[in-house]
Amino acid sequence: MNIEEIKKKILGRKFQDYSYSIFFFLTFSFFLFFVIRPNLINVFSLHEELAHLNLLDKNYENVIKKILEIQSFIETNRNDLYVLDQSLASTPQINKILDDITVSASSSGLMINQMNISSIDLKENTINTTKKVFIINIGANGDFLQVSRFKKLIENGRRLKVVKNLQLIKNDQDSSESADLDIKFIVETYYL
Repeated sequence: MNIEEIKKKILGRKFQDYSYSIFFFLTFSFFLFFVIRPNLINVFSLHEELAHLNLLDKNYENVIKKILEIQSFIETNRNDLYVLDQSLASTPQINKILDDITVSASSSGLMINQMNISSIDLKENTINTTKKVFIINIGANGDFLQVSRFKKLIENGRRLKVVKNLQLIKNDQDSSESADLDIKFIVETYYL
């Protein structure tokens, strides 16, 4: 073979088409791996982050709606907030509770024999946002109607009081409505 023929074959049209194709595929591979792939990964990660942010936005929107509902409730009931302060006081206010109980007992006709109060820490230094309970044990005498009126008066008072335990013990063999009963109450009241 002659040098001219080899040059002609090397510089021929078929050889130039393959070199163009090889150069095109190398360039395309470079762009595919180093330009397009990172952009596609970025697009998919941003789409996933957008879905996460939309979910977060819905959660924040629900929280804001709840806050607005509470705020509107407080605004509409602003004039009655003192009732809430009276029902759940920040201090035990034992004297007011005992006064409420004695007034309720005298107005219902019940005779109180004894009252015991559970121990209360009045010098508590920690700030606690949960409710605290103190218990009052009451021993009294009266009939069933007096007990019923006393219980209603206690539970309908301004201060939050709950009758947790009520024992009615019959003194004598009478079983009428007006029979004298020994009564034991356990009353719980709350403060902050």
